[in-house]
Amino acid sequence: MISAFLKPMLPSLSDKLPVGEDWVYEVKYDGFRCLLYWDHSKIVLTSRNGHYLHSTFPEIPDFLKNLENKVDHLFPLLIDGELCILENPFKANFEQIQKRGRLKQGERIKQAVKLYPSSFCAFDLLAVKGQYIYHEHFLKRKEMLSDFMEALDVDTQVVIPSSFMNFISFTKDKEYIEQTVINNKSEGIVAKNIKNKWSSGTRTNHWVKVKNLKYSTFILTGYDTENGFFHVGVVKERQIMFVGLFSHGISPEEKEALIQIVKKNHSGISDSIIMIEPSLCVELSFLEVYKNQLRQPRFVRFRFDVDWEDCTWESLQKNS
Repeated sequence: MISAFLKPMLPSLSDKLPVGEDWVYEVKYDGFRCLLYWDHSKIVLTSRNGHYLHSTFPEIPDFLKNLENKVDHLFPLLIDGELCILENPFKANFEQIQKRGRLKQGERIKQAVKLYPSSFCAFDLLAVKGQYIYHEHFLKRKEMLSDFMEALDVDTQVVIPSSFMNFISFTKDKEYIEQTVINNKSEGIVAKNIKNKWSSGTRTNHWVKVKNLKYSTFILTGYDTENGFFHVGVVKERQIMFVGLFSHGISPEEKEALIQIVKKNHSGISDSIIMIEPSLCVELSFLEVYKNQLRQPRFVRFRFDVDWEDCTWESLQKNS
């Protein structure tokens, strides 16, 4: 008998997509990685960390229960996917899925279902009729998943934001998906080798993710000696507003040089943070601005050619 949960297979991060006859591409959605288990008695949604999600997102099992007679001959089954709140067919709303994920009270969950309904975006089939099929090649699993979704009357050609279930299709057209992701501000792209076999709990080079990163320039405002993060901000209404901190992407030599600059030009110390007057600018990559904070910022380079007064909230909004 199959398990209701397996540790998911994870993609490797890259700054460029692999190419070749063996590679296809899918839009990456920004939500909760989720496994859906379905048998004759229950529907279980489990996060990548093993937390149950079906009570927090009850609209998914409620929707599926009404369709059980269409697919019950395939039970028990296990599907890999992303639990999302979709803004459009190519972009999920990270902020809203985070808010919904924190809800515990029944009434608040009911209200959230009406205001911000979720969608299970399926991209892989791992088990059917109580038998694991993850040893099958990707194309075979994808074909079986497509047949299953069609049995549920789910459109397998397009993602529909209002649908509780969606099928994530792939394309071989690299240029098309890159432009689609940029135009719709999607999270990124996952490239998958058509001969890959799904492997629980591994980070594999057969799946490669490339994030749709944004770039902007920021003012260095301080360094935290306790955790090793640099603080950055932008000018907003003639004040410097803190927007995030970074430590990744900078080489050990660059980091040490920057620490020495901060120490030599510090304007004060607050707890473990050495503060510096605005003067030095850095370029960072980031996924998006969430609650006025940078998500996943990463050092790109120093910007000695930029005046700190030009690092504004308006320019950040434009770049993001």
